[in-house]
Amino acid sequence: MMAFVYALVLSAVLCFLFRRVGIKLDLVDRPSGTLKPHEKPISYMGGTAILLALVPWLIQSPEFFPAIIIMWTLGFADDIRGISPKIRLVVEILVGFSVAFVIYGFSTVDSIILSIIFAGTVNAYNMVDGLDGICSTNMIVFGIFAFFTGFVPLMSLAVAGAYAGYMIFNFPPARLFMGDQGSYIAGTFVGTLLIQSWGSQNFVRVAAICWPVVLDLFVGFLRRSIAKKSPFTGDRDHYYDKIFKLCGQKKRATLLISTGMALFYAVLGLFLPVTLIPPVLLLTSLTQIFLLKSLRTTS
Repeated sequence: MMAFVYALVLSAVLCFLFRRVGIKLDLVDRPSGTLKPHEKPISYMGGTAILLALVPWLIQSPEFFPAIIIMWTLGFADDIRGISPKIRLVVEILVGFSVAFVIYGFSTVDSIILSIIFAGTVNAYNMVDGLDGICSTNMIVFGIFAFFTGFVPLMSLAVAGAYAGYMIFNFPPARLFMGDQGSYIAGTFVGTLLIQSWGSQNFVRVAAICWPVVLDLFVGFLRRSIAKKSPFTGDRDHYYDKIFKLCGQKKRATLLISTGMALFYAVLGLFLPVTLIPPVLLLTSLTQIFLLKSLRTTS
């Protein structure tokens, strides 16, 4: 567990420093309409702090290093200048294919499938980074439960610790954002574990642990398609947005409920027999979609 503690402390220190760097260099996320409703400019350099906090463990787990560096670079460039969604998607697919084919040695067909899963996972974590604390708490839960499944234990705990250190500054009301940099690191780590576990029972367990985030991507695409909108456009109808509205727009209450949901799915993924996980996920997903009216467009 010391990897968690060390990463948390390192991340907290770096987040403190990079928050100031971001403000000084004007690397900030400014309020802009419904998708960026925060009240004042906030530094988005949290993702860089998370990356640097993870370096000691990335060196020990080289299978993660190239993909995380490339995806952080893509996210940083997008934060600063904005990159076409098509270009980002192409890069994500190429990185996912390279991880599957080159690093893990999967066949061409499997690597193509895994590249799509990888790109979807990256975008899923990017899309849930829309309200204070949601993406980071999902990553803390994922890292801890991934550790208990036996996946790259030191790296998993370090990832959880790095996002926990960032969470000190992202707890609502947020003083620091991770930007696309941080959400891309999150999606890359989870996507790499999905690739690593492909063809084994652990793939189902990993998918279940990250299910709230992945489900939100699927439902979002379906919701926008029903509303005859581009599935790639942003909206304010994610599962945490629905909870936010039900909670009277209280961010901390929303975070508490969202964290409970992440823990619920993670417990299912860790403790249920593998054969029971898919039907239970289907039942709970349909229940969640019905209760939150997730297919209804309100924005």
